[in-house]
Amino acid sequence: MADYNSGLPVRSEVDGTDERVHSKIVGSPTGTNPATNQTAVDNDKNLHVETHGNDPAGTDRVLRLSELGAGTPDGVYDIANNTKPGNSGVIASTRNATPADTTQTQRITSVTNSTKRLLDVSIHDEDGNVFSASNPLPVTSVDSEGTEVNNYLTSATVAVNGAINHDYPVTALKTLKLSQVWVSGSGKVKAELQIETGVATGVFNTIFVGFNSTANANILIPIPENVTVAAGVRVRLIRTNKDNQTQDLYSTISGHEI
Repeated sequence: MADYNSGLPVRSEVDGTDERVHSKIVGSPTGTNPATNQTAVDNDKNLHVETHGNDPAGTDRVLRLSELGAGTPDGVYDIANNTKPGNSGVIASTRNATPADTTQTQRITSVTNSTKRLLDVSIHDEDGNVFSASNPLPVTSVDSEGTEVNNYLTSATVAVNGAINHDYPVTALKTLKLSQVWVSGSGKVKAELQIETGVATGVFNTIFVGFNSTANANILIPIPENVTVAAGVRVRLIRTNKDNQTQDLYSTISGHEI
């Protein structure tokens, strides 16, 4: 009898016999050695398959994952490595006592102003009520940010025409925003406010002078446009007794160090 083409039946029985049929997924780019290009199953019985795609230049790349298995798109532009950065939009939840995935249905809006892209913002109070004429936003004003400075000095029994300096050197690594000085005495007083030209130069520039009177025994010099004084530079307040007898003089230098 002559030979003829015939397919033999495939038998598949229990594991451990030579009749069990096993399938392999192989790939052979060269078409000559599929055994070295076959897939593998790990101890968890998972078949590992890498996800590939083409970058903007058409080069094959492997998708990256985080340690938790999440995709990690890179949103930072790089002229060499990331010319098409990943983008994600901000999605908000509808107001809800227990926000969940199903309440994430709101897209955030914005407005364009020249080169700026500004998210729309709606400010409410802690109970979620809109601020209005009947529900105003409480505001507290402060002179400046930073640490408050109220440097006080008493000089006792200052002689007639005697001048006593009240110096305040600005703290290292800080900048003083000088906002006010106060001088007081029981008699006539002159106050002269000076700023040193640099650290330990000993040269001072006068910026304010004030006198008291019988009607106004205190000298208050407010400084609406705060004077900026650098670290280590001295603020000097010269207090001169202009009365006809000795007196105690009092002064305070105020501001914020930032």
